[in-house]
Amino acid sequence: MLEVIKVSKSYGSKQVLTDVNIRVEAGESTAIIGESGSGKTTLAKIIIGIEKQDAGRVIFDDEELNVLKRRNFENCSKIQYIFQDPYGALENNYTLKQTLNETIKICKRNKHKCMDIVEVLSYVDENLLEYLNKDISILSGGQRQKLCIARALIMKPKIIIADECTSMLDKKSSLEILKLLDRIKLEQGVSIISILHEIDFINDTWDNVAVFKDGEIIEYGKFKGFNDNCSQEYSKKLVDAFYYFKKEEKM
Repeated sequence: MLEVIKVSKSYGSKQVLTDVNIRVEAGESTAIIGESGSGKTTLAKIIIGIEKQDAGRVIFDDEELNVLKRRNFENCSKIQYIFQDPYGALENNYTLKQTLNETIKICKRNKHKCMDIVEVLSYVDENLLEYLNKDISILSGGQRQKLCIARALIMKPKIIIADECTSMLDKKSSLEILKLLDRIKLEQGVSIISILHEIDFINDTWDNVAVFKDGEIIEYGKFKGFNDNCSQEYSKKLVDAFYYFKKEEKM
């Protein structure tokens, strides 16, 4: 469904991405892992069209995608992005209802089928219905991130890109968000691309994993059994850290 083909990107003399290839099928979840500055977010911004690659192609549903302002509404609606910062992503002086209504109005203006407010909040977290007419400023970080996910789901997307969306949350809220994304994949058939560098939040329910290092994907494959098939020492250390954390968590 989504294919990134030999994508490269630089900022001045700094090479950020080099010949990156990745493929995400319908209903699959893919974790993109690697340390900060390895190019993960740049790739995500190219996929959604905020940034333009220097070389390579992004194909979605057999159609080559251009930068965001040159995409039609349907293509824009089908790939949704969850930002890292749930505070900066929302207007504090808006109510939940106003925030979600904005998205619904855009959908209706473009004759695009969408979910309604009660439906989407009931699915994401029915407790948010209690805050429907209250300002977003009173919400916690976890509640804000759920609202961001609800805003994305209204569009009935085919892909959600979650860009380190748990990095500003506490452990409990982070796990809730990861479980919600997994449920969206399983129940809604939405492909999930999770970008992260925090090993303790790698989720073993993902289908695929791509390991980034210095702007390149050095390892890519199925998550199950990935630790036994790593060819790169860097990848082994990342995955070993994940399994070590899970072992400690159970003790």
